[in-house]
Amino acid sequence: MNWRLFGWLAALAGGAIVAIWLVFAVLGAIAGFIGWVLKAAFFVAIVGGLVFLGFKAKETLTGGKTRRQLHK
Repeated sequence: MNWRLFGWLAALAGGAIVAIWLVFAVLGAIAGFIGWVLKAAFFVAIVGGLVFLGFKAKETLTGGKTRRQLHK
């Protein structure tokens, strides 16, 4: 058996396994980042919606806008 060829094949297989592991690690990091961005977007949307509803409630309870409507 050609041991030098066997060594090269083992090195290539090991390199392929490491390359596949690196690709999946990078894809996992990207997916984690996208998940974090979605969580941040949901948080901003919820807080913004609550602030908007609070502003509308304050506006309603205090009599609304003070501008008079023009009638023709």
